[in-house]
Amino acid sequence: MPDSRTDNAAAAVPAPRRLVRPLDRGQVAGVAAGLGEHLGVSPLVPRAIFAVLAAWQFLGVAVYLVLWLVIPPASGPRTAPGVEAASRQGMRTASDEPRSRGWDLGQVMALGLVAAGGTWLLHVLGWGLEPQWLAAAALASLAAVLTWWQADRARGTQSEQADGWRSWTRTVAAHWTIVAAHVVAVLALVGSILLILVGMPTMGTLGSLLLGLGLFIAGLILLAAPWVLRARRALARVREEKLLSDARADMAAHLHDSVLQTLALIQRQAHDPREVGKLARRQERELREWLYGVAEEAETLRAGLLEAALEVEDTFPVQVETVTVGEDVDLTPALRELVRAAREAMVNAAKHSGEPTVDVYAEVSDDLVEVFVRDRGKGFDPDAVASDRMGVRGSILERMARHHGVARIRSSEERGTEVTLEMRR
Repeated sequence: MPDSRTDNAAAAVPAPRRLVRPLDRGQVAGVAAGLGEHLGVSPLVPRAIFAVLAAWQFLGVAVYLVLWLVIPPASGPRTAPGVEAASRQGMRTASDEPRSRGWDLGQVMALGLVAAGGTWLLHVLGWGLEPQWLAAAALASLAAVLTWWQADRARGTQSEQADGWRSWTRTVAAHWTIVAAHVVAVLALVGSILLILVGMPTMGTLGSLLLGLGLFIAGLILLAAPWVLRARRALARVREEKLLSDARADMAAHLHDSVLQTLALIQRQAHDPREVGKLARRQERELREWLYGVAEEAETLRAGLLEAALEVEDTFPVQVETVTVGEDVDLTPALRELVRAAREAMVNAAKHSGEPTVDVYAEVSDDLVEVFVRDRGKGFDPDAVASDRMGVRGSILERMARHHGVARIRSSEERGTEVTLEMRR
């Protein structure tokens, strides 16, 4: 009997906390709130540290801005695939986006007074920045805050956020206040650069022009950095969701190809316990092999098609004639999906054509692999196949499309059905 104390202890281990910026609990960008939550302290502690460091050579502001770029914003909790699908179809209207709780004005004013008082004290003692450099740093920080704030709070789907400069253009043009904020940011950047140039030693007209141009380009890159990071993070999430979607689709197609087919056969053979046991054992073996990879798979196209044909003959009362012309190629992951699609076409022919023979013809050229699965039985209308029927649509057409192949189906009552599968080598 398992030790319940061990199970309870394992269940009590907390999940590792990831350092993120909770925008709904932040006064500016959520950096201090994220650090406080990650370290297990009040957000007021890192905020006070930033305020004190801001008085020393503007160090606190610089560190805050760097952490603003490095720490990603917190994303909403993951929901089940069914909930996500309902949200995309408009059946869930409640928004899961965090809502800002607004500033704690008293706390912001107190921290601002701490930073201002510390700056004044250090200036009196002769340890602080000169007013000119302090003003330049303040204007540059203001430009960064105005633009980075918009990047953090810009709305849109993952695909829209991954659209790069188009997403930025749509966000800026969404409201006049956003346009005004970007204009003020650019003016603040220009003012900061002018103060820097005035404080620099005389370098001549050309030298000052080149330095100013370089500082302006560097400033624009700095202002655009959060938008670039936002697009890259959104693109990574889109790719992750695409991989998960393809994995789910491949799993659904495999379950249809194997488990659901076997269940249908068990229903037909319910009167024969021996046959039901045989089908169940074979399905258990196939599912175990697919889950754990304990069985050796065919390594070439000819062997893969022959193995699929034997499986169909073992399951249905049909004969599958297999012919392969050309070079026998190794099975790449994409070609394995082609073989699985061909197997599903054989299964459909064995189940629905009413003919005792199914012909499979494969041809391999220098850059193309083609497989034809044909029967001379009763055909069907491919366009009339319901969208929820996975046999043709999910296991053949969509499977080939996901792996950069092409599938075509021709069927008529007079000539039967021919499935053509093509994939580049």
